[in-house]
Amino acid sequence: MALLDVADVTVRFGGILALNELSFVVEQGQICGLIGPNGAGKTTLFNCISRVYQPTSGSISFAGSDLLAVPAWGTARLGIARTFQNLALFPSLTVAENVMVGAHSSSRQNWLTSALRIRTRREDEEQLARAWGLLQYLGLEQHAFRPCAGLPFGTLKRVEIARALAASPRLLLLDEPASGLTHSEVGELADTIRAIRADFDLSVLLVEHHMQMVMGLSDNVVVLDFGRKIADGAPSAVRDDPAVIEAYLGSGVA
Repeated sequence: MALLDVADVTVRFGGILALNELSFVVEQGQICGLIGPNGAGKTTLFNCISRVYQPTSGSISFAGSDLLAVPAWGTARLGIARTFQNLALFPSLTVAENVMVGAHSSSRQNWLTSALRIRTRREDEEQLARAWGLLQYLGLEQHAFRPCAGLPFGTLKRVEIARALAASPRLLLLDEPASGLTHSEVGELADTIRAIRADFDLSVLLVEHHMQMVMGLSDNVVVLDFGRKIADGAPSAVRDDPAVIEAYLGSGVA
């Protein structure tokens, strides 16, 4: 059974068809690249999986359960975490505090125990220890107690990954993690994603415009164009697919 199963998903915004009967699967332990020109529907799909959008039709299952029946706040507890195309960190919080936010879904606290500070100290210490371990893993420990505001963009991208990992996900959604990075940082990021997949025993769904990175990193690549799937397969096959070449480069016909 696939970990993530997207079946005939259609999303309409008024007269705009953002996704058109999209179907594909992500297997356990797989890195799946999701690519396509701007406006192809990639982020729309991410927003469906993370339950920001409700599809017009179709189904999405995660580990055999109906994902569309889960509210947005329940996806992290189910085992799905994501990063964002535009950074979604809290600038005034420290790096460690931002990472601790990612562990909120596993908190045993409720509004009453938090308000009365009942049994919160031990849990705060546990979350800080987990955050510290993730920051060490990603080489960010020297920034742990600095506010995110003012840190280099590449560093902040890694902080977002640490925060997502703090939720202990089974599926990690990475939305253009290489955007704004230097060439050397892109190479380091690819190595990091490979290591994360192995060390944390998770699957990755990757939206990215950096084609060399996607083709070198992914086990499987799904290509969208105007909300419709035009290719789905191994990177070598997708790279040479005439429909993919035309979507990116045009037909060349005047």
